[in-house]
Amino acid sequence: MPPFLRTQPASARPLAAAVLLAMAALAPLAAAVGQTRAAKPPAAPNASAAAVGDATLQAIFDAEQKPERMRQMMQAVNQAQLDAIDAIPDTDARERKRKAYTAAQPVLQQHFEWERMAPMVTEVYRAQYTEADAQALLAFYGTAPGQVHLNKLQPAMLEAALALAKFMDERVDALFDASDDQGRAKGPKPPKPVAWVAADAHEALAADLARLLMQSEFNARMQRMESAMRQQMGMVQSSAPDKKQQQWLANIAQRMRAEIRFDSVLPLIVQRLRTHLSPDELRLLLDSERSPARKAQRAKVTAANDALSARLQEKIRTEIFPELLGAMASAESNAAAPAGGEPKR
Repeated sequence: MPPFLRTQPASARPLAAAVLLAMAALAPLAAAVGQTRAAKPPAAPNASAAAVGDATLQAIFDAEQKPERMRQMMQAVNQAQLDAIDAIPDTDARERKRKAYTAAQPVLQQHFEWERMAPMVTEVYRAQYTEADAQALLAFYGTAPGQVHLNKLQPAMLEAALALAKFMDERVDALFDASDDQGRAKGPKPPKPVAWVAADAHEALAADLARLLMQSEFNARMQRMESAMRQQMGMVQSSAPDKKQQQWLANIAQRMRAEIRFDSVLPLIVQRLRTHLSPDELRLLLDSERSPARKAQRAKVTAANDALSARLQEKIRTEIFPELLGAMASAESNAAAPAGGEPKR
């Protein structure tokens, strides 16, 4: 680990950043999971096309079960954070983090409940969809594969996203521990990963669907890893990385791209898909998602989710994070104070 990370003071910043970055990653997922990045960006909505109406948008929100999906997302992220806090070995540090996170929960619930998110999602959808686009999406949701997508695939992909986030956290920690102060590898090279092989036809179908829907997006996110790490560091230390830090980030990101491949995470995804979807349901989704119409539709949904993610990241940076950080830092300070006295300095 580099000196500039080792010397960061113990505070609520890392936990606050982790919570909100998880939210930013999962909120678009709760809106519409299983989207793959198009080779070319879809065309902007035709200015002369009919704008999507309020009733149509509400029908989409109802079909996608937006309030329930947001509740599930919040519940899942909350449990993941509690599990991470429970794993802290030092008793005092663990209790401080627990109290800090308890202080954060009302802030998170306030900002990430569906009623608070709905205006932003509505604005993004209006900018991205025409009435025809939205009606086509509703028509898909009314089909047999559309129902499986909503009721089976979405819960599976939310579980997969959480498992993937945990896996990435652990791999990044291991990568940091095996790095010198410039972010270069030290010690023996890690063993080459063993190629994953499906155990049966059910797993093979799940793997085919995972590759179809997730592989290109996973690879794109790994390519953007350096900029994402730079943004997170800026949140944690309240300033942009200097040149030395940027070089460290570049070296770490390069090693991450080399060592963490889609096949590394494929078993995590396959496990969740297999749990939620039967072989017949997987075949139904594969046939549907391979059609030209669904490919075009996924491109539009991906564009909308990218726009939503960008808006959410900005809202986190400018509004939510400062409020969350204040609540958590205050809780940590109070937790560190001796009984009946002032907080420890």
